[in-house]
Amino acid sequence: MTWLKVILIGFVTTICRIIGQMLIPAGSQDVLPPSVFVENGTLPIVFMIYGVFAFGLIAAMFLLIRHSVPGHRIAQGLKYGISCCCVWVVYLLEPLPHAAPIDRITYPIVDGIALLIMGVMTGLLLGTNNEKAKGTRANRIGYIAIAAITLAFTAGRLLQYLVFDTYSLYSEKTVETLIWVISTGLVISGVISWLRMYVIKRGRLPSAIVLGGILFGADLALFNFFVPLVLSADITDLILRTVIDTTAVMIGCLFIKNEDSIKEAA
Repeated sequence: MTWLKVILIGFVTTICRIIGQMLIPAGSQDVLPPSVFVENGTLPIVFMIYGVFAFGLIAAMFLLIRHSVPGHRIAQGLKYGISCCCVWVVYLLEPLPHAAPIDRITYPIVDGIALLIMGVMTGLLLGTNNEKAKGTRANRIGYIAIAAITLAFTAGRLLQYLVFDTYSLYSEKTVETLIWVISTGLVISGVISWLRMYVIKRGRLPSAIVLGGILFGADLALFNFFVPLVLSADITDLILRTVIDTTAVMIGCLFIKNEDSIKEAA
C-alpha cells in the first residue's frame, strides 16, 4: 500500500538523518536555549516521530508529478530529491544569529545526503518507469517568471525584516543577508522552473497553489519546524516567515504563462 511505502521512506530517511547527526561535530551557540524536548530527554522519540511524518509527507508530494517525470523510477526520485535538497541547503545557509559557522557546512551535507536517500527510495517505491513521458520543455523557459519569483521572494523578505522584524541578522549583516535573499530567490525559481514541467496543466492560480503552496511551501514548513524540536525558537516568528515566503513564491508563480505551464505527460 502507498501509505506504508511513504512511512517506510520517512522512517529510513529519519534513521539516516540521525546517523548523520551523530557523525558531525556539534556547533556551539548561546543565542537560543535548548528546547523543552532536549531538556526533558524526549528529543530522540520526538525527532523520530516528526522525521517520519516530515520526510514521509515530502516523499508523498512526489505523487503529484511521478507520472510526468521521464526516465527510470530511481532517476525520477533522485531528480525530485535533488530539487528538495536545493531548497533545504540554501535555507541552511541563511545568516542567522544562532548559526555557528561549522553548522553552515555540516548541516547542508547531512540534510542533503538524507534527502538524496529519500529521493532514491521515493523513486524506487513510488516511481513509475516513464521512458516515453516528457513534460513541456518550452523554449520560453520563463525568464519573466524566474525574475518575478526572485523579486517577490526578495520583497517578502524585506517585508519581514523591515516591518515585522523577524529573526535574522539583517541589521548587523545587511549586505550578506541580501546576497543570501537574492541567491535563495534564484534557487527557488530554478526549482519551480523544473517542477513546472511535470505538473499537469491548469490555470495560473491552481498552478501557483500546487507549485508555490504545496511543492515549495509545504516542503519549507516541514523544514522550518525541525528547528523547535532542538531549540527554543519563536513559533510565531517561524509561522510568519513560512507564510510570507510561501505567499511570495506563489505570487511569483502567477507570472508563469499558461502556454508555458506543464501539460500532462504523453
